[in-house]
Amino acid sequence: MKQKILLIFMILFFENSYGVKALDIAVEATSIKLEYIESSNRGIIYPKQCEQCTQSYYEFTQAPKIIKNGKSISFENFLEDYWNAKYTTLLLDKKSLAVLKVVY
Repeated sequence: MKQKILLIFMILFFENSYGVKALDIAVEATSIKLEYIESSNRGIIYPKQCEQCTQSYYEFTQAPKIIKNGKSISFENFLEDYWNAKYTTLLLDKKSLAVLKVVY
């Protein structure tokens, strides 16, 4: 009887773990081009040589979080340094495809 209860518990537990869904989408690009409009705090990132990309550009309406070499940097620093971003990963919102985070 204990074994049957344990078996049922394990089946239910593992069945729920298959239901996990991704919250964000990650795409990798060799380099990026950035256009930013400071007055509206909006921008566009154009990924270059990106095989996973479904669009030629991705927008953001608020400054994305920036990670450079494993450390968080300000968006202002990124604006001055983005052309040095090699092998950039963009984390996108799953529904809107808006840029949430830039990692390089």
